[in-house]
Amino acid sequence: MNTEVIISIIMGILGVIFIALMISKSRKVKRSLLMVLGISFLIFAVLSWIIPVGTYSGGKLSTTGIDPVGLVDLVNMPISALVTFILYGVVFAVIGGLYGVMEKTGALDMFTERISARYMSNGKENKFLVRTIILLIILSSLTGLVLPLFVLVPLFAAILFKMNYNKVTVLAATVGSLLVGNIVSTYGFNITGYTKNLLSLDMNNQIWARLILFVLLTALYTVIVVKSAKVREDVKKVEVKKAEAKKEVKEVKVQKEDKIKKEVKKSSKVKTSKKGTKKSNTKALAVTKPVKKVSEKSKVRTAPLIVILVCMFVVAFAGMYNWYYSFGIDVFNKMHEAVMSVKIGEFAIFEKLLSGFNQFGYWSNIEFIGLMIVTAIVIGWVYKLSLDEFIEGFIAGMKKWLPTAIYATLASMILVVLYQSLQMGAGTFVDTINGALFGLDDGFNPVITGVATLISGFFFNDLYYLLASLTSYINGFDVSGLSIAGLLIQSVYGVAMMIFPTSVVLIAGLSYFDVSYKKWIKYIWRFALIAILSLILACGVLTLL
Repeated sequence: MNTEVIISIIMGILGVIFIALMISKSRKVKRSLLMVLGISFLIFAVLSWIIPVGTYSGGKLSTTGIDPVGLVDLVNMPISALVTFILYGVVFAVIGGLYGVMEKTGALDMFTERISARYMSNGKENKFLVRTIILLIILSSLTGLVLPLFVLVPLFAAILFKMNYNKVTVLAATVGSLLVGNIVSTYGFNITGYTKNLLSLDMNNQIWARLILFVLLTALYTVIVVKSAKVREDVKKVEVKKAEAKKEVKEVKVQKEDKIKKEVKKSSKVKTSKKGTKKSNTKALAVTKPVKKVSEKSKVRTAPLIVILVCMFVVAFAGMYNWYYSFGIDVFNKMHEAVMSVKIGEFAIFEKLLSGFNQFGYWSNIEFIGLMIVTAIVIGWVYKLSLDEFIEGFIAGMKKWLPTAIYATLASMILVVLYQSLQMGAGTFVDTINGALFGLDDGFNPVITGVATLISGFFFNDLYYLLASLTSYINGFDVSGLSIAGLLIQSVYGVAMMIFPTSVVLIAGLSYFDVSYKKWIKYIWRFALIAILSLILACGVLTLL
């Protein structure tokens, strides 16, 4: 494949973003988001008619002709995405159910009200904004468990909304921060752990470089979000109306006082009468302070809710982080073997009872979904919700999050096609693209590796599959080059998930906050560009050391 084809591919991907921005002018954000997803898949389908399928082996790229996406596939693939990656949707739907139950208790609203009031009373809203950004970036960077961490998004968002920040600012401070954590991953298993295992590297691979990038990009992102933080439009309108009302009151008051002075000059009797009028008018025109409404559940304790949520995250982190493949810690493996070996007579009781239940360190989204449901039940029990209240809250929350669940699942439409090809042991046209790019240089080249990763990130929204597609091309690098390539690939992948409409977490965030793709790209493009250039530059410097 020649250079012209490579350029056309890059232009095609840029075309997706451009068309998406144009479509996002629609006021109906949800509909425009669906259009963005549809056009992304359509561009992929068109490229499948142009670029032949390739396989890379023995340092050579072999092509076998095109494998086009047909008209029927345009209908089948969205359905296949819903079936294959339905767990993504279920995770978001159950998050909604969990919050529906928490809202029923009254403790959630009380907690967010107290936190927001504490910071707003001192005029330190930006302080909380900064702390939110840094905390979520750290958690994402250390764990790599972005999907489970999405549970924190509505909690922090509720507080930030009560501080009157607008939707884009809140989206950036919550979902955006989780995605930045992917870029600057330190020990996240779903990021750094995948890189370690698929490229046969160490978990501490380029750790000092990763830490420096963590500090620099976290500081840059925090400054960008804080400097561009805006108040909600409805709050602005209220403030304007209040200012106008105060101005009108002052004008009327001045007019009344002038009138009274004129009347006083006419007669002393009128003077006495008008003084009384002045008093009554002043009272009638006074702007009273709004009375704070006391919640019916103002005495509800918030501590139990926070303790339960903290316990849920501790269990989720312990269960979903692969300790053995990250650091060789096999304590959970041994515990699992000991429990499963327990027998009553000759009957392995726990092996049968816990059949299909993954051990700690190997938990998937299925176990996390179960954990959230158990957490919701515990919260309902602690706060003494009736069965009807619990069911009503859970179902209402799921309904609210249903669009987010569907859009998040549809974000993997392209991955479905590639996943099916990989399952059959066949190549993809992405292999052909990578083969052409890496064929431009014999050794490790930060620019080529960065561009190849960014393009592949559009098609592979899961780092595991992206790394698998690039492994055969970069395994030929020397030890030093492979080490730096691992850092560059995982970091550029993180940037791709911040800007491409195939990112599950990004699409979920846009849907939940009802923000258009156009607004997000307009907001984030500067940081994304600086991040990519910084990563390529940093890896270029490491190559020279």
